[in-house]
Amino acid sequence: MTSDDRIDIHKDLSGSLKSNLDVHLKKIIALFKVIVCNHKIDDLEKMIKLHSYSNCEITHMLNAILDSKVKNIDDKKEKILEFENLHERLHQLQERVLVEYKNNGLVSENTYEDFAVVEFQFIQKLTALVIESENYEKNFDGLTNIFNRKYFFEKVEYDFSKARRTRTDFTIVMADIDHFKQINDKYGHQVGDEVLVEISKLFVEHIRAYDIVARYGGEEFVFFIYSDAKETMTIFKRIEKMLQDQIFEIYNHKIELKCSFGMAQDRDKLSIYELVSLADKALYEAKKLGRNQIVIV
Repeated sequence: MTSDDRIDIHKDLSGSLKSNLDVHLKKIIALFKVIVCNHKIDDLEKMIKLHSYSNCEITHMLNAILDSKVKNIDDKKEKILEFENLHERLHQLQERVLVEYKNNGLVSENTYEDFAVVEFQFIQKLTALVIESENYEKNFDGLTNIFNRKYFFEKVEYDFSKARRTRTDFTIVMADIDHFKQINDKYGHQVGDEVLVEISKLFVEHIRAYDIVARYGGEEFVFFIYSDAKETMTIFKRIEKMLQDQIFEIYNHKIELKCSFGMAQDRDKLSIYELVSLADKALYEAKKLGRNQIVIV
């Protein structure tokens, strides 16, 4: 899945959530109009069905998303599941409101307070999902179309905490294109920019869908790899071999590209920033050793 695909999915999600929120709020307003205006409910079952979770547009929309695209991107699936649990609870409370009103002619304070709290949380969560989806495009580097440094740390804070909590192995990798300044000086910045684009594509193609790569700055890249150091070394040895075997043709220039890599496996009590710093030091060592090296600390 390309970053363009991811951006399109988030735009679709944002639009669907906003349009369905309008429908949902109108139904809640209609429900409370019945109670506030003391309307008689002739057919309770019909009213409950109208406001049921299974009959809700948001339920259908989110289930369709969870069954298809969003399950492959970031932590969105987990956030939607949290939201959907709240959404289901809201519908359960709506039914309780209707049953109490039908049977007693009024709704108890406890039921109303429970409903009001969950309704507030529901709107809060939904609004947060909409805003996050609308801002998703800002998470990408404008040139290479991979994640930018700012979003890497925001995203990885979540993955980092989850990996620590579940005792999942991970390794931080820093990469630098060797002699990139010479490429810029010899061929010009337009070629240099295209080198960054091509190397980014290669990185994305040769890591797994659940690993993360971002442009760290200039010609440097940072990775969050869900593997121990040994398996991560295998992945980057493969990338190193791909670079050795490939000649990049950019604006009619044949260019050989090499990279240096520094790796830091997770260590207890170190923050994500400290691990990135360790990987950066390993990268510095790789460059000191003559570049086109992989160093692990």
